[in-house]
Amino acid sequence: MVNAPVISGLSISPSAAYVSELPQNFSTQSDFSDPDGNLAELTLKVLDGNGATIDLQTLPIEGVDGLTTGTILGQVTPGTAIPDTYTAEIYVTDATGLKSNTLAGNVRIAAYPWTTRPSDPIPREYAASAVLDDKVYVMGGQRTDGGVVPGPVTNLMEIYDPSSKAWSTATPMPTARMGLVAAVIKGRIYAMGGSTDGHSTSAVGTVEVFDPGTNLWTTRNPMPTARGQLAMAEANGRQYAIGGYGGLVSQWLGTVEEYNPLTDTWAVRASMPTVRAHLALAQIDGKLLAAGGENLSRALDLLELYDPVANVWLTKTPGTTTFTRATSVAVNGNMLVFGNSLSLAYDPANEIR
Repeated sequence: MVNAPVISGLSISPSAAYVSELPQNFSTQSDFSDPDGNLAELTLKVLDGNGATIDLQTLPIEGVDGLTTGTILGQVTPGTAIPDTYTAEIYVTDATGLKSNTLAGNVRIAAYPWTTRPSDPIPREYAASAVLDDKVYVMGGQRTDGGVVPGPVTNLMEIYDPSSKAWSTATPMPTARMGLVAAVIKGRIYAMGGSTDGHSTSAVGTVEVFDPGTNLWTTRNPMPTARGQLAMAEANGRQYAIGGYGGLVSQWLGTVEEYNPLTDTWAVRASMPTVRAHLALAQIDGKLLAAGGENLSRALDLLELYDPVANVWLTKTPGTTTFTRATSVAVNGNMLVFGNSLSLAYDPANEIR
């Protein structure tokens, strides 16, 4: 009796990768059962996301003569660098021409989630940023383009248009300062706090509104952990204070504290996996993206995601370069990071981790 071979348990590793200029190899593994013990060839077909065949090859199977069961190992090398989800289909044929069943597995090739954008015309650190009408306003900071360290504090404000990828100049702030924060409230940009010369003795509580209106401040419950050079972002109606350091360079923090503005209360949440200050923070789809920053390492390239609902942190794909003392915003589902001569964009849709 002549029996057709049977294959099962196809696995492809890795199941996803980023586009690369070099050929990428994906390891395949499947089990076979062949009562006649005469497997001869393996046929591999690769289809793109539209179902079109982009590769088809038949290869001899070595080292299985006389075996009725076993494992077949191989490699898939897609002949394309176009982001897509590809399907690999395989079947085997024995020496008499009997064909097995067909197995299929998917491989995703994605564009790298980080891309470079045009740099801020004025290189600076410790700036603040805010989004208004789908444009990014970058203000203040300490200039790094004059050859003097530390550089002068600036009152400049510039606008980045994500659609045209172009920068333009806006009306400068009345007060030059660095280390400030910025927020948009009812269509107006509020620039708050900071220092006028980079030292703690020059710290200010200055509040300046880009579109002047009624100005009313009230004192609220302070953070449980005193710290500076932290990051803050809003998610799901709560404010999250993340990282920083507690007064000394050696006291880098991963502390996460959640503020409820309705009850004026703070709650301690899961700590950030990597202690650091000067990080860039943005919120996309209710998740917080903490990128770059510094600790005992002068600058970091890492990206960690915090899910406030689950109260867990996840490690994501690192940036293309290390950076610190940058500012970040979320626009059209992307995280934009600006600092010194740096300008990066992170697209979560291309994330494979």
